[in-house]
Amino acid sequence: MTPQDIILIGCPVDSGKRSRGCLMGPDAYRTAGLAEAMTDLGHRVTDMGNLAPAPATAPGDALAHLHALTETIGWTQSISAAAQAAMARGLPIFMGGDHSLSLGSVAGVASHAAAQGRPQFVLWLDAHSDYHTPQSSSSGHLHGTPLAYVTGRGGFSGFPAVTAPIPQENICIIGLRSVDPAERTALEDSAIHRHDM
Repeated sequence: MTPQDIILIGCPVDSGKRSRGCLMGPDAYRTAGLAEAMTDLGHRVTDMGNLAPAPATAPGDALAHLHALTETIGWTQSISAAAQAAMARGLPIFMGGDHSLSLGSVAGVASHAAAQGRPQFVLWLDAHSDYHTPQSSSSGHLHGTPLAYVTGRGGFSGFPAVTAPIPQENICIIGLRSVDPAERTALEDSAIHRHDM
């Protein structure tokens, strides 16, 4: 295995859904010895500590049912910027637990790839497609929207503009078992590769 420069980025995001608990995700990975395990494999590891959400404001047309929209927009801004910076230095690992952190991490990595003239591919290992838009999500939980966001689907008013949308054909979802009707319709009309349970 070729040694890599591993950059650990703590993303204590807990805004993508109403139930709490993901806040402690980064520290759980640290306590479990992730950095030490990577070092034992011969990699060089830098822990950047925990990020904080950037200051943000909700757009005037925000839908009332969206949970913690302003906070999630702020997290998306800070994580995307950190992803772009980290990709220039090595291989980032985003530590957290709330899947809405993928809004920023995937978009930031895709922006870096585009700046390098390289394609971005995504392997999405999940029981859910996370292909909702804020408008199609009946729960208002933004952790169900990352793939829609990074592919450039509309409806993300207030979020950072996606400057390098990932082509649908460059995405493969494996392990689907719970897809809402609105997501199913959108997926069936897309070029995303998908494999259910």
